[in-house]
Amino acid sequence: MTEELVGYVSGNRKREQIIQALSNTPLEAAKIARISRIPERLVGRILDDLKKKGLVKVDEKVYSLTEAGVEVENKIRSLR
Repeated sequence: MTEELVGYVSGNRKREQIIQALSNTPLEAAKIARISRIPERLVGRILDDLKKKGLVKVDEKVYSLTEAGVEVENKIRSLR
């Protein structure tokens, strides 16, 4: 399952950028948009998708990686 999620994230540069942005610290969608230079509306849609896949969680508008998200981020980083 993890390999499938790694492919899902690494197959789209914007998903990968958002996962990378969240790898250091939890962030609000607007901050993710600024850091990654992706329009906030698109960031919101991508975050919803990542949440459905179990990679991201949200608490009071602050997004962070789940354990699965951290695992996927580590695997993607090790591929570079």
